[in-house]
Amino acid sequence: MSTPAKQGLIALLLLGWAVASLGILAWFEQQHFGVFDPAGQLQQLDAGHRLPAGNVLIAVIDPDCYCARAARAHLQQLKRQQPSLQLQELTPAQWRAQGPALPATPLVLWYQQQQLRYAGPLAQGPICSSDNDLLLPLIQGRQRLAGVWLNSETVACRCPSQAG
Repeated sequence: MSTPAKQGLIALLLLGWAVASLGILAWFEQQHFGVFDPAGQLQQLDAGHRLPAGNVLIAVIDPDCYCARAARAHLQQLKRQQPSLQLQELTPAQWRAQGPALPATPLVLWYQQQQLRYAGPLAQGPICSSDNDLLLPLIQGRQRLAGVWLNSETVACRCPSQAG
């Protein structure tokens, strides 16, 4: 038989657990899921920068980012679907040596016919899942772009850059 004091303590513990769980989820969402580039840093990319001919995909992935494992799996699936795609992976430090500050990782830059065509996240949604792929329709030509797509507004799994 439980006394009212024990029932109150159990209810208080359950309430504390629920509040702590919600706080952890909110922290996780803010740290790893949200608008990819709320400050519009992608607009600073040099769209005129030219690379070798062919389809080239540069992936900037922070190995410490929660989203890195899913992004790498997504990239490998993309590479299997598009074997002619040249894939280069860089860390944020390697990118900083040659490019402007980035808003977040994982970030991909897709160059087609020596011109930047897309910059932004691989996929939309809370994980970097190929189910919500943003690139494959572009690479396969199922979706056409009028110009360069600097995708800042997509809500995606991302780790905001600490030092640009």
